[in-house]
Amino acid sequence: MKLKFFGATGEVTGSKSMLSIGQEKYFIDYGLYQGNSKARQKNWEEKDFSDVNAVFLTHAHIDHSGLLPRLAKSNFNGVIYCTTATYQLCRILLEDSAHIHQEDAKYINKKGFSRHKPAQPLYSTEDAHQILSQFKVVRFNEWVKISDLIEIKFHWAGHILGSSFIEVKGNDDDGEKTIVFSGDIGHPRGIALKGPENLVECDYLVLESTYGDKIHPRLESKEMLKLHLNSILLRKGVAIIPAFSVGRTQDILILINQLILEKKIPDVPVVLDSPLSKKANKIFLVNKNTKYIKDHVKSLNNGKVFPEKLRLVQTVQESISINSMSGPMIIVSASGMLDGGRVVHHLKKRVSEKENGIILVGYQPIGTKGRYLLDGYKMLRLHKQEFKVNASIFYINSLSAHGDYLDMMEWIKKSKVKPYLTILNHGEQRPTRHLKDVLNSCLGMNVTIAKNEEEFYLPSIKGNNK
Repeated sequence: MKLKFFGATGEVTGSKSMLSIGQEKYFIDYGLYQGNSKARQKNWEEKDFSDVNAVFLTHAHIDHSGLLPRLAKSNFNGVIYCTTATYQLCRILLEDSAHIHQEDAKYINKKGFSRHKPAQPLYSTEDAHQILSQFKVVRFNEWVKISDLIEIKFHWAGHILGSSFIEVKGNDDDGEKTIVFSGDIGHPRGIALKGPENLVECDYLVLESTYGDKIHPRLESKEMLKLHLNSILLRKGVAIIPAFSVGRTQDILILINQLILEKKIPDVPVVLDSPLSKKANKIFLVNKNTKYIKDHVKSLNNGKVFPEKLRLVQTVQESISINSMSGPMIIVSASGMLDGGRVVHHLKKRVSEKENGIILVGYQPIGTKGRYLLDGYKMLRLHKQEFKVNASIFYINSLSAHGDYLDMMEWIKKSKVKPYLTILNHGEQRPTRHLKDVLNSCLGMNVTIAKNEEEFYLPSIKGNNK
C-alpha cells in the first residue's frame, strides 16, 4: 500500500493524493492550482492517469475538484465517488470553471496577450460534462465496496455542504490498514453548518494544515462584519465583499440578513453579482431541509435565510450597470481571492475612492490580489492597469470554514486516535511546520510533511503511537 502526493504540498491549492494498493490506483481529490502564474502553470502539466481506477472526492471546492475535467482529457475512465451535495455543487462549479477558462482564452486571443497562437482553454464545458457523467453519489456513514482490496466511508467534515473526510480501508498482501483523508475540516463555530464528526480510528492520517499556525478569533463574525460595514456604509461608501461562491457567500448573506433584521446596519441595497453564487444559493436552500443534510445545517432566522431585498445579478450588462450606482451599498461577488471574475471589475471602479471599503473574508494565498491588499500594497495591477488603493481594507478571519490549529488538535484529541503516522498537506510552509510541532509536542503524534511527488510505503511505517 503506497501513498504519493501530486499537489497541495507547501501550498493550499491543487489537492491530489494517489493511493496504490495491489495493482489498483486511486486519487483522493484532483484539485486546481490557484494563485500566481507559477502555481497556475502546473495545471497544464501533461500526465497519463488512464490506469487510475477511481477518484474519491472530499468536497466540491475548486482547489479539490477543479482539475477533474483535465483528468478526463488524459483518458481517465474510472468513477468519481462523492456525496450528493458535492455532486450537485460540482455540476455548477465545474461548468462555471470551464466557461471561465473558455472566456479567458477568447479574451486573451482578442487582446493578443498569449505566447500561444491561439490560446487554448485549460478545459472545455464538454470536458466538464464528460467528467460529471462519471460521478457516483454515495451516502454518509455507509461502507462502499470499491473492489476486493478496498472499501471507503464518507464522514461529515463540517466545511461546506457535502464535505467529508474519507475513511479508506485497504487489504492487500501487507494486511489490512485504514487511512483517513481529512479533506478540509470545519469547526463548531460555523454560521450555517454544524461542526465535523469525530475522527475515526485509523492507522494513517492525511491532514490539511491551511491554518496550522493561526487561531481564529472566537469573537462573533457578525459583530466584526457589523463594525466594518458600518464604517463604510455610514460614510455613504460601497462595501465590496469578495467571497467564494460556495459556502462563504451563503455565510455572508446570512450574516448581512441578520444584521439588517436586527437593525444593526442600515437597510441598504445588497447586490449579489455572481451567477454561480446564485445557483449555489438555490442548492443550499433546497438541501437545508433534506434528510441527508438536515443534521448538518443549523436553524437560521426562522427560515428567512437571505436578505429580503437581495438583488441577484445575472447578465454582464446588469453587472456593468452596478458601476453607475452610488453608495451606500453592499456588493458581494466572486472570486474570493480577487484573482478573477466579476469582482475584479467592481474593484477597478471602487478601489481608488476613499469612501469605499473592501472586506476580505477568506484565506488569501501568496501571489493573489487579495493578499496584496491584505499586505498593504498601495498600488494594484488589474487587467494590465495600475490602480491606487485608497479604499479601506478590512479582514475577517473568523469566517473561515477551516478549523485553526486548536480546532485540529481538539478534533484529534476528542477521538483518542493515535495513527502510526500523520502526514500534513494542503498548507503553506510556515503553518504546516507549526502544526507538525504542536501535534508532536502536545499530542505525542508521529508527524511528517508531504513533499511533491513524495511516496510513502505505508506498511513499513509503524511506531508506538497506537
